[in-house]
Amino acid sequence: MNRLFVARLKKLFPHVRRMMAVVLCTVVMQPVMAQESTGTFSLIPKIGLSLANISGYNLYYSRDANFLSEGVAKGKFNSRFMGGVEAEYQAFPNVSFSLGVLYSRQGCRLSDFEIAVDSKTRDLLEDIRHSLDYINVPFTVNGYIAEGLAVKAGLQLGFLVSSKFSYSSTSINKKGDVWEYGDEFKLDNDDKKMRNTLDVSIPIGVSYEYLNVVIDARYHFGLTKLYKDDYMPKERNQLISLSVGYKFNL
Repeated sequence: MNRLFVARLKKLFPHVRRMMAVVLCTVVMQPVMAQESTGTFSLIPKIGLSLANISGYNLYYSRDANFLSEGVAKGKFNSRFMGGVEAEYQAFPNVSFSLGVLYSRQGCRLSDFEIAVDSKTRDLLEDIRHSLDYINVPFTVNGYIAEGLAVKAGLQLGFLVSSKFSYSSTSINKKGDVWEYGDEFKLDNDDKKMRNTLDVSIPIGVSYEYLNVVIDARYHFGLTKLYKDDYMPKERNQLISLSVGYKFNL
């Protein structure tokens, strides 16, 4: 781990401490709610959706063969799978701590567009997606403000598993006054070497438990750039995670 990364990580801790302090202050002002007994350990297997995007993701292309008109396709939210398990420790009557390991498929999608190759040839790009897969390790402080209802904040480390840019391309050729579609081919480009392997974010959210079923929603503030090199676009992960799990008390 290089010194620059350690220095950046140290700058993040004050933000995390402030978020956790807000959660704790909110809880302190609430009456004690009947949660799990103090000292209880629980495991919560969960599955759900990652509503993910990449901020600052722009793909530029030529609208005409003379490169006089330029188009841009921007990253959009897409829904992907996430799942894993969290362990929770009930430290106080209305405060608990959680640590999890979650597999999360993230990234973004882009709208279809056409690239002008020359006056008689165009390429149609479809099903465009940049997929980033992570193993996320979230740590959260959970404050119960009503029976079964908790607010939470913490720190999440994401370890990059894969990064791939994929799309399908179809050549469109003009013959006389008619445009004819050619064969379609698919491209799958691995660009993991260009990406930072560690992603840091601050998750804040809310959960509700009923009969041991836990519904959880979180928004993750992305703090680290996705590219290693500073001259590359300043892209960051945007993530909303929605999950349902079942709590097993140990």
